[in-house]
Amino acid sequence: MEGFQEWLQERAKTNASRSWAVIILSCSGSEPAAFKRFFEEFEQFLKQKDDSTIQKSEDISRLSEEMSFPRFDIYNEIPSNIKKRPGMYLGSSSITRLDMLLRGYSLARREVGVPPTEPEREFEGFQSWVEEKYGINSAQSWSKIILFYSVDEHEALQKFFELFEEYLNRNKSLEIDENSG
Repeated sequence: MEGFQEWLQERAKTNASRSWAVIILSCSGSEPAAFKRFFEEFEQFLKQKDDSTIQKSEDISRLSEEMSFPRFDIYNEIPSNIKKRPGMYLGSSSITRLDMLLRGYSLARREVGVPPTEPEREFEGFQSWVEEKYGINSAQSWSKIILFYSVDEHEALQKFFELFEEYLNRNKSLEIDENSG
C-alpha cells in the first residue's frame, strides 16, 4: 500500500486531504462500485509501481492473489464458530439474526460480483430439505419454519444447528453413495 494514497491523489488530480477510500467513493457513486473500483485502481497502481521499480513478476502475482477477495466464508463458520459463540456473530442467540446475517452476507457478495462459494451453494438446498423434514411446503424461510416448531429464538437456533449438522451429514452420505456406485 506504500505510495497508493499519493498515487491516487495524483491520478484524481486532487491534493485535498482525503483518504484514498473517500477519493474512490467520491469518484464511484456507490459503495459497491467503489469496492470494485478499489481493486481495479490498486491493480493499476501495482502495475505502475512494477514498471518504475525492479520487482519480480512472481511478487506481482502473489500480491494480486492476496488482493483478491478473502477466503473467509461465513457458511464455513456455522457448524464451528457460530455454534460455539452465537452472541459474538449475532449479538444474541437468535435464529432470525442468523438468517439475516447469512442473507446479508450472500447479498453483499452478489452485489459486488463475487460468485457463491461451494459451502454457500450447498446451503441453498437447506430450505427445501427443512420443508421436506417437517413435511410442509411453505413460502416461509427455513428460519421461520424452525422457529414455528420451537419455543423461542434461542431454542430455534439450537435446533437449527442440529438440523444443519444432520443436513450436512446427509449430503456427505449421498456423496459417498454416488462415488461408490
